[in-house]
Amino acid sequence: MSEQVADGSSASGFLARVREIAGFVAPTTVVTALLFYFGYVATRSRFEYFGVYLDLTDLSNQRMLLYGVEVVYVPAALAFLAVLVLLAVQGIVRWTVGAAERDAASLLVSLAAALGGLLLVARALLGMLVPRMEEVEPVPGTTALALAAGPAALAYAAWIAGTVARRRLDRGESPSAPVRLAAWSRSDQAGRVRRGCLACIVGLAVAGLFWAANEFAWAYGAGRAYDDARKLTERPSVILETRHALTDPPIGVHETALGSDGTAQDAFGYRYDGMRLLLASGGRLFLVPERWTKESRTMVVAYDGDVRVQLVPAG
Repeated sequence: MSEQVADGSSASGFLARVREIAGFVAPTTVVTALLFYFGYVATRSRFEYFGVYLDLTDLSNQRMLLYGVEVVYVPAALAFLAVLVLLAVQGIVRWTVGAAERDAASLLVSLAAALGGLLLVARALLGMLVPRMEEVEPVPGTTALALAAGPAALAYAAWIAGTVARRRLDRGESPSAPVRLAAWSRSDQAGRVRRGCLACIVGLAVAGLFWAANEFAWAYGAGRAYDDARKLTERPSVILETRHALTDPPIGVHETALGSDGTAQDAFGYRYDGMRLLLASGGRLFLVPERWTKESRTMVVAYDGDVRVQLVPAG
């Protein structure tokens, strides 16, 4: 008998540990997926600023991952800071809701969360129904974050109010609308409704977070590209020598015809300078003028035996 009790206790302890790990892994997986997605979109935006489509660069998965890691430090820090803030808020709310003498304060917190949730849902609907509103948002991803946070805030308000109402029901207080609703919430029908609402809230939260990650990442990648364009002169300069003249080189790239006496080492007849290396991938060089303007273009050159490259350190 004691062995059965011990087995049952160990089994329940194991199940509790599995639930604890699952509860930690699931949010961590979502956050990790968001960060990798953020890195991909930001890298795509960063190169498209220079007219280079990421799908045409033939970057390997390893290099794509490294480019993505460069841009996730700031959003990762912000994400974990947001988690810390939410945990602190949850701790304060649990302390408030935990005692019957603080029921009035709990209901005020519930009311504030409900009003905030309604405002966020209204803002999300406006952003989705009026596309122009999203274009002029001072902070990228405002509509998406409102969509993710609004329903969650409403559900949080309902949880706080339900906790207070169930406690009053257990104390046998006189029936009222909240108390009757608390009694109904313990029925099987209420459980099905609750699970359906929870699935919708989680779906909206995930969709909103990925949407916000996309908006933030695109804006962040464009900002990194603008910073790259301002600091191109800090990169090593590229001197390109070719066997044949290049057609219509970008503005700012200087062409020099080299003399040739027919020997092998003089087979390269043209030299181009005033360029910086943006990317080397897929057997091609993506070269940009060292002074990037709106009229500038990226030059793509096959990196083979027809070209010779020299790199000059930035002075």
